[in-house]
Amino acid sequence: MEDPLTVENARAGTGVLGPLKEARMLQARIRGLTALLRIQQQQIERLNDRLYEETPGGIAARRLLDLKRSEKG
Repeated sequence: MEDPLTVENARAGTGVLGPLKEARMLQARIRGLTALLRIQQQQIERLNDRLYEETPGGIAARRLLDLKRSEKG
């Protein structure tokens, strides 16, 4: 009977370096997701700054947000 892990590695063409390759791919994905989170955080901070400006636009945005929240509740 063949070892299932050996068969799986042979099918994938990964061989002995499979776990190392997978770890590197996972690390790259984590870096990419971290970068996306940073971008989203910056976008949220900019939107938050605009929302809480003491300008007519900022005041109107807060009122609109309050209205939308009250409709849901």
